[in-house]
Amino acid sequence: MTGRSRDELHLSHNLDHSRYELRIGGELAGTAEYAEYIEEPDSVALTHTVVREKFRHRGYSSMLVRFAAEDIIASGRRIKPYCSYAASYLGKHGEFSHHVSWPQGSR
Repeated sequence: MTGRSRDELHLSHNLDHSRYELRIGGELAGTAEYAEYIEEPDSVALTHTVVREKFRHRGYSSMLVRFAAEDIIASGRRIKPYCSYAASYLGKHGEFSHHVSWPQGSR
């Protein structure tokens, strides 16, 4: 796993589980799951983002998707947002627009 921490908050890329993780005080608070394409090795599909109920409404979903997007971009690949939350977030943050390949019918 690779990641970064801020106080008790830790964001990481869990390669074994194909997901990005947000931990707060060591507890798993949220995940952003992804799938890699065999046909399109330059793209990563963000498929599902979830933050546990007790951690919601604090901006953690945004932090998680931003961390995932920045990591995918740093690896030289493009983002395909199939997750509705990730799609909404990326659509609102133009700094990512050159790194997003919108799935058909999503825009």
